[in-house]
Amino acid sequence: MSKANPKKLLKPERNHRHKLRNVLTAGDYVVYEPPNAADLRVVRVFVNFGIESGVKMDGKLKRLVNRRNLPTVPGDLVFTDGVSVLGIKPRGKVLARYADEGGIRLIASHLAQVGLVVSASIPVFQEGLLDRYLVFCRITELPLFLVLNKMDEAMHGVVERVLPYQKAGVDIYCVSATTGLGMKMLEKRLMRGNTVLSGLSGVGKSTLVNGLVDQVIPTQEVSTWSGRGRHTTTAAEAYELDDDGKVLLIDSPGIRKFGFIGVKKQQVIRGFYELEEAATGCKYEDCLHETEDGCVVRAAVEAGRVDLRRYEAYRDLLETIEAEK
Repeated sequence: MSKANPKKLLKPERNHRHKLRNVLTAGDYVVYEPPNAADLRVVRVFVNFGIESGVKMDGKLKRLVNRRNLPTVPGDLVFTDGVSVLGIKPRGKVLARYADEGGIRLIASHLAQVGLVVSASIPVFQEGLLDRYLVFCRITELPLFLVLNKMDEAMHGVVERVLPYQKAGVDIYCVSATTGLGMKMLEKRLMRGNTVLSGLSGVGKSTLVNGLVDQVIPTQEVSTWSGRGRHTTTAAEAYELDDDGKVLLIDSPGIRKFGFIGVKKQQVIRGFYELEEAATGCKYEDCLHETEDGCVVRAAVEAGRVDLRRYEAYRDLLETIEAEK
């Protein structure tokens, strides 16, 4: 077996800032085809255990040894000799963010869509988080849909808060993993292609997956003292939704925030459909719609055609983008 040329491998701890200049390059992060690729098998990664990757070979689950400079994520197609991960094929569309501890975190690859799970109860729904996902998914051309879970415990007014996002093309599924409400419609949506479920800790992602697949995932209640979720899923894991294993549902760990990768301030408006619509015909090519004289977006806000709260949310996100640089 020929050895891989280490010069051709991208070391993430040294090259992530150069390689991941923006969200569109995330799918190429540490992709490598070994010189003897034609002699190797290509298998799908279902979970990364750190030093090993869980894959399926010949219909059976198997662990492969990971190489330090070839980190894998669920959805990856990897080259193997049956013992180790020796290479990774191009990842297609991915979900990626800045990790809480610093650096880049790929969450899943070869995605057809992203499902953001939010709670109709506790933890409380945050528009700012949805705005961030919408910006990311619009830039990367990944369809985003919203799962409003815990409808059996719904707080007053929460449905009204999410409905405006339908105008942005975000499909909304009101469900209860506990009672089964809306689960059939959600299952139908998931069959469109590989899906990663993401969201805050405690919104019920693992409970949803338990209702959609045969395997049982441990779950925990939301912390009573903080109102925040406790992390149950510690690593993203893929589950097969069809008999052929061609459609995956990926359960991901709960997050505290969704940090952007190289999103430009001019791209933020992509997550605000009403501002983007109002910006048509703006005379400034790179207008941020903040203090520019004659800006049509600011004029629309002042005239009441654009909700002031949405405009303020856009301005707040611009400020956080600047702070994250």
